[in-house]
Amino acid sequence: MQGEVKEGKDPRSLDAKMLTKYEVVQNEHRRARRKERGLANLQYLRFERTWVLLATEGSHPMKSEERNQLKDIRESPIQIAGYSIYLKQGDWKKKRTKEEPLVRDDKWHARVLISRERYKELRAYFLEIATKRPVEALSAEIYHLPFECYKPVWRQLRKLIRVINKKRKAAGMSPVPMSAIRWRRTIVKAFEPLEMDDAA
Repeated sequence: MQGEVKEGKDPRSLDAKMLTKYEVVQNEHRRARRKERGLANLQYLRFERTWVLLATEGSHPMKSEERNQLKDIRESPIQIAGYSIYLKQGDWKKKRTKEEPLVRDDKWHARVLISRERYKELRAYFLEIATKRPVEALSAEIYHLPFECYKPVWRQLRKLIRVINKKRKAAGMSPVPMSAIRWRRTIVKAFEPLEMDDAA
């Protein structure tokens, strides 16, 4: 379930309401016991004014109350801040030796990529300026795009550079190097405690 905090409303008041209403805060032992009994656990997340309420497999009163608003992340990705986030089963594992067979990884993994609409916007923009800017300017602009380089994002940006270079090659211009893509992600801590006002 996903939504936006209305303008003029303090997001922290919604945080408190959601955490209390759905009893989101549980210790690890209680979460483990609930999972054992086939009950769902919830997690509430908010980025700026966009919030998401996630639920694991199992029964929970929230699933009955909000059934019309629930979506399966395996079929309907979360769209947030220009990203598209979904779950996908693992691909075939690489074999270590020639004799070993390929093994399917059946686990579900989170996949993060640039959303389809945002990617289309980026593609149109860079194709527009592909032959109007020097290679150094294009490289710098790609390098500073506000997307962390998860593997699917990295692949999208490589594809974007190939499209740009195809147009530059036709115009007899030098290509944008793949080094224009940042290779390392910025690691941040999730679930940090909420900052409290000094007056609190």
